[in-house]
Amino acid sequence: MKIPLPERGQPIDLAYMYQIANSINDLSNQVSNNTTTSVVNNGIDLREDATTNNLRFYATTVTYQAGSVSSGTSRDWSVDFSPSFLYVPVVTATVQNNTSSTAGNNITLVIKNITTGRADGNILYNATGSIDITINVIAVGLSR
Repeated sequence: MKIPLPERGQPIDLAYMYQIANSINDLSNQVSNNTTTSVVNNGIDLREDATTNNLRFYATTVTYQAGSVSSGTSRDWSVDFSPSFLYVPVVTATVQNNTSSTAGNNITLVIKNITTGRADGNILYNATGSIDITINVIAVGLSR
């Protein structure tokens, strides 16, 4: 329900104040009824039910144009979370090939370590060729 705007110079009366207070209460009820709970379980620090508004989602991409690579070689990668999470977040990482190179389709991506402020991993090139890839990283956890 929209509250009618007062006319300039219009005296404020009890009915108008009641409409304002009633609309604010209705809005509060709508917001509080839409609060959902999610479960965060990183297997290390916590297994906790948390309201969704206490969760933090961090998503980023890291592009590596390595040029020519040899099969069996590897490279480390890392992503810093700023600000950091309250506990170690749940992190996923996927690799995307940005060229038609078959070498970019044959990559092993590993997450080696996750802290509240950083994720470290490794890219293993399983084929020789030209590489231009993007690593997509998503972290979910409790915010500070």
